[in-house]
Amino acid sequence: MSHVIGLAHVGIAVRSLEESIPVWVRAFGFRHTDTIQFDSMKLRIAFLRAGESEMELLEPTAADSPVGRFLSKRGEGIHHLSFHVTDLEEALEEAEAAGLELIDRSPREGSHRTKIAFLSPRTLNGVLVELCQRREP
Repeated sequence: MSHVIGLAHVGIAVRSLEESIPVWVRAFGFRHTDTIQFDSMKLRIAFLRAGESEMELLEPTAADSPVGRFLSKRGEGIHHLSFHVTDLEEALEEAEAAGLELIDRSPREGSHRTKIAFLSPRTLNGVLVELCQRREP
């Protein structure tokens, strides 16, 4: 995919932000930069940074949300990898042309002024991948 410009973040499904944030801060020195309620995805997201690296801790606000279902099936752990792309629509076209299964055929609103789309883990060795394009200020 020629539009990928780097890793955006790693999304980690957790049962409790209040319990999980201090672990990552204490163990690895991450800074907790923000927590938001993301109602369209039925999530609370905590953003953690260390240098150029970012993690999102994902706490479902409903058991029937995608992350809620993930937790009930697999437990806590890595939920997805997110990659920055320069042009999300073109990246989706390239992914489909390369035989990857799309979850999102068109971009949706992400957090922090981004648009996002997901690719199915069925065609990516079991890994859910998010493509993320920053919006210009």
